[in-house]
Amino acid sequence: MNIGYIGLGKMGLAQVKRLVEKGYSVVAYNRSEEPRAEAKKAGAEITETIADVAHALKAPRLIWLMVPSAAVDDVLTELTPHLSKGDTVIDGGNSFYKHSMRRAKELARKGINFLDSGTSGGPAGARSGACLMVGGEKRVFKKYEQLFKDLAASYSPFIKGSTEIVVDYRSEEGFLNPPSSKTRTPPLGKEELPQWSYAYMGKAGSGHFVKMVHNGIEYGMMQSLAEGFEVMKRSPFTLPLLNIANLYNKGSVIESRLVGWLAKAYKEHGEDLQDISGEVGQLGEGKWTVDTAKELGVPVKVIKDSLDFRFKSQGNPSYTGQVVSALRNQFGGHSVKRSS
Repeated sequence: MNIGYIGLGKMGLAQVKRLVEKGYSVVAYNRSEEPRAEAKKAGAEITETIADVAHALKAPRLIWLMVPSAAVDDVLTELTPHLSKGDTVIDGGNSFYKHSMRRAKELARKGINFLDSGTSGGPAGARSGACLMVGGEKRVFKKYEQLFKDLAASYSPFIKGSTEIVVDYRSEEGFLNPPSSKTRTPPLGKEELPQWSYAYMGKAGSGHFVKMVHNGIEYGMMQSLAEGFEVMKRSPFTLPLLNIANLYNKGSVIESRLVGWLAKAYKEHGEDLQDISGEVGQLGEGKWTVDTAKELGVPVKVIKDSLDFRFKSQGNPSYTGQVVSALRNQFGGHSVKRSS
């Protein structure tokens, strides 16, 4: 399969390398030179302009965008005049779902297909297999389903590993039971049970909507984890935080990848996290979730509190903030401002 890629940041470059290894012919563009050179070394063809990506592909073209949300409209403005009826554009970044709905309509008027793919897993997931939430016309999704399968991680309800969740989701109790003849099939049709970590969500915008909510949930989970570990750090006991993180990830109810990443951060930076800033950054998805929930009349106190904490952490760093920053760095490769 031939595919164009626009945007070779941490996520885009990792996905390009994965697709080249799977036999795809990739034509890619990026503004900065270093990732261009790395993608070329991996086997991708590199172009000098966005328009050249379209010119290098035969119709019907397939082009994946992996750029910041604020840049998507500019990229489409430059790209669209060089596309033809029947071409498909996939936005795999973190765009606001209402913007994706609008873009789908605008492109449809020109006969161009549009899919929005929420992408989770960070750069490591993009390289080894991500979790993909896809919106758009189902016929277009079906046409390119193999692409999503090739970008996704293989799925199993019994994932094992020091930083992976171990859950038998089909058991009567629902938690941490080994496979047995007593487990029952979930009340879902066979087609609805993903064998790979991708799934079709619905009409245009739904993929980015589900990813937006995912990121809002992520805010709350990270915040509660960070607060709990600050409580333990301030306790009258000299608690081994690294050991506790590792222990929590061996069969406890809160066993998770986030806990595993916290253990990794402690191992790399020490339990005081002295070189990690307590001022926490944010990219907008948490606010989108809070604003959307307000529109829908849904109270989201935990997510809103975690978002407010990030704003308040600017100029008011704390250990809780250091933990959240460390987690963001672990799974997303987000740069963290070092404490002085």
